Amino acid sequence: MTSSGIGDLGGRPAMPAVVGGTVAEPTLHESASVDDLERLRELLLGDERRELAKARERIAELERAQRELPVRLPGAAVEALRNERGNPRVAAALSEPVAQALGEAVHKHRQGLVDALFPILGPMIRKSIAEALRAFVANLNGAIESSFTVRGLKWRFEAWRGGVPYAEVVLKHRLAYGIDHVFLIERASGLVLHHASAPGVAPLDADAIAGMLTALGDFVDDSVGDDSGGALESAQVGEHLVWIEHGPRANLACFVHGVPPAQLRSLMEQRLEEIHARLLASPDDASRSIGDKVEVRELLDPASLLRDTDEVTAPATTRAPSRLPLLVIALLACALLAGFAWQRWRWNERVDALRARLVAHPGFVLTGIDARPWRALTVHGLLDPDSEPLDALLAHADLGPAVPRLDTSAYVSADDAAVVRRATRLLAPPASVALTVHERVLRLSGVAPQAWIDDALERAALIAGVARVESSLAPAGDAAADARAQITRIIAGLEARHVPFVQDAQPVEGADAIVDDLAASLRRNAVLAPAAGLDVETVAYGSNDDSGLDETNARLRAERAQWLERALAARGIAGVRVADAAGVADAPDRRGAELRVIVREVQR
Repeated sequence: MTSSGIGDLGGRPAMPAVVGGTVAEPTLHESASVDDLERLRELLLGDERRELAKARERIAELERAQRELPVRLPGAAVEALRNERGNPRVAAALSEPVAQALGEAVHKHRQGLVDALFPILGPMIRKSIAEALRAFVANLNGAIESSFTVRGLKWRFEAWRGGVPYAEVVLKHRLAYGIDHVFLIERASGLVLHHASAPGVAPLDADAIAGMLTALGDFVDDSVGDDSGGALESAQVGEHLVWIEHGPRANLACFVHGVPPAQLRSLMEQRLEEIHARLLASPDDASRSIGDKVEVRELLDPASLLRDTDEVTAPATTRAPSRLPLLVIALLACALLAGFAWQRWRWNERVDALRARLVAHPGFVLTGIDARPWRALTVHGLLDPDSEPLDALLAHADLGPAVPRLDTSAYVSADDAAVVRRATRLLAPPASVALTVHERVLRLSGVAPQAWIDDALERAALIAGVARVESSLAPAGDAAADARAQITRIIAGLEARHVPFVQDAQPVEGADAIVDDLAASLRRNAVLAPAAGLDVETVAYGSNDDSGLDETNARLRAERAQWLERALAARGIAGVRVADAAGVADAPDRRGAELRVIVREVQR
């Protein structure tokens, strides 16, 4: 390919040949070559040329959109803010420039913003002042309520009947006030726009008063004023108290005698705001002629101000009588009733627990309980003289100041525990003999002299409550028999003892002494077991009364048994197995921890 052809591929059109200074017309062969070159250019550069054309169109469209952006921007911003929930980034993007613009406007046009916001800030400030005054009245109410004179009681009744705070009634009766003069003064020039006096009050030189107040205000502003807008708000002129409210274009001053209420200043703020909003809304208003307008005379009339000041508190005085005292009395009554019911419930719970333990006590039949809650309790019933005394059971009844008293009659019980104690008293067995009773069957075991054995077997069947006698007694003189008799006696003593608990896993005072005795007996057993040819296993278990849930009782039994096992281990007694009382025959119904001893013959 020639160099001219390469130039054609670059996109430049083919130029006709120049011969002798004239342009030669292309021949037919040359025209055919140009068409071929155009087709070749289209084949090689067609896509790039089309993409280039599209890019030029997009650039032109973007330039046109950029030129139209100032026209479209306000509408786009409004539409974006309308869909703020769907596009929260708009507010975030606009917050910084808007804040900067607002700050610049505050610095450059502060007075204009103050004039525009004055009707809005007035109610906000008035509400804040009302909250402060309410707190002041509440504090004054607490201070005055300590007085209980006849007149004070009368005022208290009036306050309760009217549903108003007591302090307001005191102020109404003791503090009288009146408005003598009202001045509306132009702020810029100090000229009097309007002046009104109460009937029967000597007139004042309005221009002199206005000049005086303006001079005082300027002095205060120049001396102690700052950027926060400090200005003269009150002054004492003779017997008059002057209250001054400031506005953007005019100030309102009232000459008051007596002690005015806080509502008067709130009303002055409202009237000044109304004058600015209705009569001084535009800077072009003829402000110096507004004093002749009917609206101003009505708004600044002293009698109208007094009347409307009373109406500010009218909604509070027309409320229904306060129900707070009745509510407090009702709450106190409910609290007393709840406390009484709770105390009665606690008493009943403890009496029921005591009743359950008395019913389960062997050798005692409960016939009744007379009780006065937390004062006295008397237990009536039948008590076998040979049964275990009830003193320990009553001592742990936890009845507060009430001391339980017993009123019992004697009778003969057939309970196993009572029969064992009766047989022990009547037979007087030696220390090497053990007596047990189960289902009215008296069992005698151990070693004893032959004479005592014969006498005991003859008399045992005559003991009240004994249906049958079983004996495994051995005559004295056999060492193994003696050891077994001693082990039997020790086991009977161990199983008769228990460690009482007050509640949960807390043992009673003196429990350590009981555990010491149990540990001594177990050591003696361990010494006698080899001589007797026996293998002795000790089991600790906890017990509980009938009160409480099954899950709670099971947990308490386990904790009490574990406490006894740890106490014995601390005294050198190892190998004590912990078991649940639910699997132990004849488990007592009481709060405590006991031992059971299992004896096995040693295989020789």
